[in-house]
Amino acid sequence: MGLWRSFCALRSSLRGRLILSFLAVVILGIAISAWVGIRLIGDTVLAQAQSKVQHDLAAAWMVYNTKLKEIRSVVELTAERFFIREPFRGGELGPAQSELERVRRERGLDFLTLTDRAGVVLIRTREPYTTGDDHSGDEPVRRALAGEAVAATVLIPREQLLLEGAGLAEQAGIEPVPTPRAKPQPEAEVTAGMALLAAAAVWDEAGRVLGALYGGVLLNRSYELVDRIKETVYKGERYLGKEVGTATIFQWDLRISTNVRTAAGERAIGTRVSAEVYDRVLAEGRPWTDRAFVVNDWYVTAYEPIKDINGKIIGMLYVGMLEAPFAKMRAEVVWAIVRYSSLSLALALGLAFLLGRRITKPVEELARASEAISLGRLSQRVESRSKDELGRLAASFNRMAASLERTLAEKDRANQRLQDLNLRYLELLGFATHELMQPLGVLKGYLTLMRASATGALEPDRQRQAVAAMLRNLDSLINMSRMYLELSRIESGELEVHKERVRVYQDVLAPVIEDARMELERRGMRLTLEDERAWSALELEADPILLRAVFSNLIGNAIKYGREGGEIRCGFKDEGASYRFHVWNEGPGIPTDKLGAIFEKFVRLEREAGPQGRRGTGLGLFITKEIIARHGGAIWAESVEGEWADFIFRLPKEN
Repeated sequence: MGLWRSFCALRSSLRGRLILSFLAVVILGIAISAWVGIRLIGDTVLAQAQSKVQHDLAAAWMVYNTKLKEIRSVVELTAERFFIREPFRGGELGPAQSELERVRRERGLDFLTLTDRAGVVLIRTREPYTTGDDHSGDEPVRRALAGEAVAATVLIPREQLLLEGAGLAEQAGIEPVPTPRAKPQPEAEVTAGMALLAAAAVWDEAGRVLGALYGGVLLNRSYELVDRIKETVYKGERYLGKEVGTATIFQWDLRISTNVRTAAGERAIGTRVSAEVYDRVLAEGRPWTDRAFVVNDWYVTAYEPIKDINGKIIGMLYVGMLEAPFAKMRAEVVWAIVRYSSLSLALALGLAFLLGRRITKPVEELARASEAISLGRLSQRVESRSKDELGRLAASFNRMAASLERTLAEKDRANQRLQDLNLRYLELLGFATHELMQPLGVLKGYLTLMRASATGALEPDRQRQAVAAMLRNLDSLINMSRMYLELSRIESGELEVHKERVRVYQDVLAPVIEDARMELERRGMRLTLEDERAWSALELEADPILLRAVFSNLIGNAIKYGREGGEIRCGFKDEGASYRFHVWNEGPGIPTDKLGAIFEKFVRLEREAGPQGRRGTGLGLFITKEIIARHGGAIWAESVEGEWADFIFRLPKEN
C-alpha cells in the first residue's frame, strides 16, 4: 500500500508525470536498443565466423593441393631420370631399385613403384619388395601408361597395401569409435587406406612409353598434413586450454587424420562425423558451413567432399573453430547491455533527463555502428570516453570491428594475389597454346599425307622425311613441356636445390653428351672437351639433376642454332673459389644488344630458329639462369655476330 500511494502521489504532479513518462521512454528505448544491438552483434559475429571458416577451408585446400602437387612433381621428375630406363634395357634392377628407394625416403613418400608397359610391377621400394602383380586396371596407372601424368586422392584396398610395403596395411586399419550424434553405421574395421597418389609415364628417347611410375603418401594416421593446415590457418591459438582451430581428413565419414582431441586428450581417430553433416556432404555432395557437433564440443565448421580421380566422393576435408569464444563474446555483450539497463533504470529515478541522455546516446551509436557493420561499412567505430560497462562494451566492439576489417582486408589481398597468379598462368597458357600449334600442324600434315598413301604407295624418301619431321616436332613438344614444367616450379617457388658432391663429367656431362649424340651425328657436328683428363677429375658441390639441365640446355642450343658441320667446345677453368665453365659453338652468333636480354623469360631473337625452322620456347636460358643463380653463380654470353657464340657461367666450388 505504501508503494502504491507513493506511485499515485508521483503521478499527481507534473514533474512526476514527466519523470514517469521519460522513464517509460527510457525503458522502451533501452529495451529496443538492447534487442537491436544483441541481434545485430550476434548476427554479425556469426556471419563473420562463418565467412572466416569458409576462408580457412579455402586455405586448407591450398595446403592439401600443394602437397598433392609436390608428390606429382617428385614422381614426374623421377620418371625422367636416366637410371629409371635401365631395367627396360635389360639392365639389372638393383641400381634402379636402390635409387628409387633413396628418392622415396628423401621425398617422404610411403610408396614408390615402377611398372612395365603392361602395368605389371617391376620394382617396389619398400619391404618385402613384392613384384609381378598387375595394376593396368588402376585408373592412375592406366592413364600414366597412356602418356598422361596424374595426381589424385585414391582409396587403396588392404590387399594392395600389403604388397606396397610392410606396415602400410596396419597403418590404414582403423576401428570405428562410437561417436555422439553420428549416423548409425556398421562398426566393422576400416581396412582400405586413403592416399595422395601421383603417376607418370616413363619414356624412352624415341618418345615411346616404357612403363609407369606411381607413388604417394598414406593419409591414415598421418598427421603432418592436418597439423600443417592447423598451424597455417590458426597459428596455434588456444581458448581455455583447448585448440581453437582444428582440421580433419575423413575417409567417408571416419576421421583418419585429425587434430581434434577426445576428452582424454588423444587424437579422435576412428570417430565419425555428425549425422546432419553426413547427409549434406556425403549423401548430397554439397558443402557444409554452419555450427556442428564435433566429437565432444560445438564448432563453427566447414566441410567439403574429397573426390577420387573419377569424381566419386570418398571422404571430406574439414576445418572448424570452437564455438565457445563466440558464444562468450555474445554473452558478454548481452550481460553488458543488461548491466547498463539496470544501472540506467536505477539512476533514472533521480536524474532521469541527464542520465537518460548520457545512456541512450552511446547505445544509439552502438546500434548505428552495428547496423553499419552489418551493411559492410567495417570502418565504423563507436566513440566513448567513459570507463564504465558501456565504455568497455564500445572498446570491445571497436576491437571486434577492427579485427573483422583486418580479416576481410587480408582475404581481399589474398584474393588479389590469387587473381594475379591466375592471370600470369592464363598468359602462359595462351603462349603455350600458340607455341604448340606449329609442331602439331606439321604432325597433322604429315599424318594426312601418310593416310593418303593408303590409295597409292608413298615413296621411301617421302616416308623417311615425314617420320623425321614428326619425330623432330615430337621432340619439340616434349622439350616445351619440360620447359613449362620447370617454369611452373620456378614461378611457384617449388624449385629446390639439393646439393651433393658431384663428379661433373661422370654424373652430369657424359649423360648429356650421350643423349645428344644422335642429333650431333645427324647435323655432322663435332663436340670436343678442352683438357678431357681434367674434366674426369672435376668435382664440386651442386644438384646433379639441375646441373645436368644447365648443360643439356646449353649444348642443345649449340646444336640447334650452331652451324651445320661446325664445332662445339666445352671447357672449364679453376678460378680458386669457383669454376668458370663455357659452351662455345660456331654459328650466326648473337647481336651485341641482345646479349643480356636472351636470358629473360620468353625472349627469342628474330632470326632464332633451328635448321628445320623450329623456334625454341624462349624459356631454356631463363631456366638455366635461375638454376645457376640458386647455386650462387652467374651466367652471361659473349659472341662475334656471324662467327661464334659462347655461353659462360661461374659456380662456387663449395657452399
